[in-house]
Amino acid sequence: MASNSPQNAHPERSIRELLRELSSAIRKWFRQLLDLEKGVDRENTIVEVKTNMRIEGSNAWLLMCSIMIASLGLSLNSPAVIIGAMLVSPLMSPILGIGLGVAINDKDTLFVSLRHFGIAIMIAIFTSTFYFYILNGDMTNEIRGRTSPTLLDGLVAIFGGLAGIISASRKSSSNAIPGVAIATALMPPLCVTGFGIAELLRLYLFRPDVSAVEYQELISIALNT
Repeated sequence: MASNSPQNAHPERSIRELLRELSSAIRKWFRQLLDLEKGVDRENTIVEVKTNMRIEGSNAWLLMCSIMIASLGLSLNSPAVIIGAMLVSPLMSPILGIGLGVAINDKDTLFVSLRHFGIAIMIAIFTSTFYFYILNGDMTNEIRGRTSPTLLDGLVAIFGGLAGIISASRKSSSNAIPGVAIATALMPPLCVTGFGIAELLRLYLFRPDVSAVEYQELISIALNT
């Protein structure tokens, strides 16, 4: 009876070893599948983000062009034109700079990016307000569709930002950046804010007898709420 016990235990050990090897292979496969270090170009990414995070020179011209394209697209109720403005807009550059400054604890990069991002937002709102005040256009469906953001829009921003970080840090070029620019675009909502401010100014200057309900609606549009 004692001589049979090693033979009985041997198959059990083989099964345990097989399961252990299978588990190790699965873990290795998952690590390779989700490996973010492969293809990372840390030094070049930092240099590129710091170089492009300022809204000046060509970026300033691109900003003005994207504001006008987005405003025209909203007026024309044209999704294609608005998408074009999303792709032209350089607003993602200072946003990436903010993320880089936080990630590597670089206060100078963070403050410079925040300053240029704030300047870009003010330019976008001022320019779009001037455009819509002069144009005196109607509220199109494209404008109305950007007046009530939800939690889902926040999730789009989170996952879009994650995709942008992964794509921007790769050595090889990626097709994800244009998709991120479209999914997380700030330019159309900023121009909608300009539309709301322009309409408020027009009502205040030329229609002092307007109802409080109309004022409240335009304030909601201006605040994108």
